[in-house]
Amino acid sequence: MKQPLQALLIAPEIEMRDSIHFHEKEITIREGHRAYFPGTATLFCQILPWAVMVDITQVRHCLAKEVTKEEYKADGFKSHKDMCAQMKRFYPTLNMDSPVTIIRWANARGFFVEHPEI
Repeated sequence: MKQPLQALLIAPEIEMRDSIHFHEKEITIREGHRAYFPGTATLFCQILPWAVMVDITQVRHCLAKEVTKEEYKADGFKSHKDMCAQMKRFYPTLNMDSPVTIIRWANARGFFVEHPEI
């Protein structure tokens, strides 16, 4: 059976889009254990129209307190405390005992990567 196309919603923040365009951001930490798998995915924003294709390379499920220093730093956080505080913008009930999914990708591509000035 073929897997469906996967998608990840990206916040409407220009800095985040730019970091994806320039391959500086290739990870996201999401609240809850989610059924993502290695393979093709789309990163998109429905507020600031934008989308790119990526290849999900790794998916890991754990508790927020088990996110490694390398993982939270790669996603732009300074510490576990900073990670939880910033993620509360999207997940108000998140705490250190919350389940999370860590998704890594590579090979961001498409029109917006080729034309990052748009």
